[in-house]
Amino acid sequence: MAVHILGNAVHILGNGPSIELFDRDAWPETDVFVGCNFSDPSFRVDYTSVIDVGAMKQILKGHQPAGSLLLSTRAAKYGDKNDSNWKERAPPIEAIMNLRRDRSISRNLSMNSAQHAAVYSIDTYPDHTEVHLWGIDSFWSSDIRSTTDAFVRPNQRNGRDRPKITRQWHGYWHQIFSENSSSHVFVIHRPSRGAELVSGFSDVSNVRVVDEKL
Repeated sequence: MAVHILGNAVHILGNGPSIELFDRDAWPETDVFVGCNFSDPSFRVDYTSVIDVGAMKQILKGHQPAGSLLLSTRAAKYGDKNDSNWKERAPPIEAIMNLRRDRSISRNLSMNSAQHAAVYSIDTYPDHTEVHLWGIDSFWSSDIRSTTDAFVRPNQRNGRDRPKITRQWHGYWHQIFSENSSSHVFVIHRPSRGAELVSGFSDVSNVRVVDEKL
């Protein structure tokens, strides 16, 4: 486990297979824990990032995320358009943030749920200067399978190899790391075996990699 400042960290909990490395009880309650879509309730998240319409459709059907909702404008507008009473049934809303998109990184793809969670959490908790990244397997793999798939694409059986998407996600992560180079350290948690970090972050000085064992 990485050494960190007590109660001075944010944990972004992605939904890739390596999320099993995360141990909620190993970290103090004064840290901030942020889920993505339908995180495991045992993670006891402070709020959860819901960016895409696919996840929002499941919330309208009655699936309950494990924490209050950090919504993108796209997700919120979809909810309002399709069910005027959805907010009465859903968890409380933490915030609604503008969908983050940079055409120089991707023509069509916005930041993903973990990236929106990171941007919001950095802005909201500026004194939490360590940002721990868990379950974000796209740092070392182009297979973007996720625990969210069980909700939004239940018939999916095989892996989802999407190298173009992961390259664009890397561009957004590089932007986040670079924009916060003087204020925050980002800690990528990966399996101790078989997870070589992709290239492209060698010029970013505020990123550390921790190899975790189950």
